[in-house]
This record gives sequence, structure tokens and C-alpha cells, in this order.
Amino acid sequence: MCNEFKNNAVLGPINSWMFKMLSGYMDYLFGKSKKALFKNHPGTVVEIGPGAGANMRYLKRGTRLIAIEPNRHMHANLKKSAAKYGIQLDIRTLMGEVIDLPDNSCDFVVCTLVLCTVRHPAKCVDQIKRILRPSGEFVFIEHVRARENSILGMIQNLIHKPWHWFFEGCNTNRDTKTLLELAGFSSLSVEKYNSYSPFVPIIPQIRGRAIK
Repeated sequence: MCNEFKNNAVLGPINSWMFKMLSGYMDYLFGKSKKALFKNHPGTVVEIGPGAGANMRYLKRGTRLIAIEPNRHMHANLKKSAAKYGIQLDIRTLMGEVIDLPDNSCDFVVCTLVLCTVRHPAKCVDQIKRILRPSGEFVFIEHVRARENSILGMIQNLIHKPWHWFFEGCNTNRDTKTLLELAGFSSLSVEKYNSYSPFVPIIPQIRGRAIK
């Protein structure tokens, strides 16, 4: 979550509850992609911005999850999800731009619908690269900026400010695909697609994996 929103006393609890309630619907929208991306993950996974723990259902029981989650209002639901899915949870109350893990220490990093919220996304991606071991994997699903002058693009620009405020810093029109292309991974596979839903401002999306 973005620093300026991470512990909002009003929106924090509301969003924690809402993310928990929407986890089933998010599974409907993104579950197939997540299962494919998380397949054969190692015993320890680092997740940037796990929120209420929606991704734990795709992890093997017994997995150690290092959860980089600055929003303290999410932590109670994270713990409940970990108990439900048999996950060994290690919560770090940190922003994605400043991760307290050593260089070259992780094999697998996950980030889904989070790079839209961080204040400095390039710094967050640099941190992910830093902590990954050589040949380590970073898997992601993100919503991105629509094509210029398209109807979706106009909707994203129109609703950006209220959406940004209510969803704790989420940017509806961030060009995350280009950001990842410029990050300097040794290998990057990105698929742009449209998963349609009532949440129009978060169409289109990208999914893929990057190798350090």
C-alpha cells in the first residue's frame, strides 16, 4: 500500500473487510492465471502487498509466506487466511520500496494488483530484483493504463481521483507494463489481456513472470 494511505483509520478497516469479502470474486476473475503463475512455487514465497491474504489459496500447505504488508488493518485477516490455508506467516510491516531482506536471498516473489498502489513503483521493482537470487522468479498480475484515447482510457482518467482516494492510493492509469520492460530483468514475459468485470477502471490487465 502507498505510504500516505497505509494506516488510514477509516479506509484501512473498510478496505480490509472489502478485500476479504471480494476474495471469492477475485478468485473467479484471476484464479486461473494465479494457479498457472504460482505452480511449482518453492517452500518460501515473498509477497508484496498481500492485503487480506487472497493469494494464500494458491499456495501449498506449509509454505512460508513473507508478507510485505504496511497496512496494519490487513494483518488480522492475513492471520485468519494463514490459519485457514495452513500457511506459515511472517508479516513485515514495510512498504514495497524498502524491504528488509538481504540481497540475493529469495527464489520467488509474488505481486498481484499492488504495483498500482505504491508511491514509487520503480523503487519497488528494484527492491524485488535486489532480493531475488540469480534466476529467481517474480510473478505478477496488474491492471494497467488503457490505450490512449480509448473509452476505457477516458473512464480511467475520469474516475482516477476518487478511486485513488477510496482504494488507498490505487492508480487507475499507471503504465506498469513499460515500467517492467525498463526494469532490466534478464527475461520478461508479459501478456496484456482484458478480464471484464464491474470494476471497469482496472481493465485492461497484464500477467507474467520476470527472471533476474
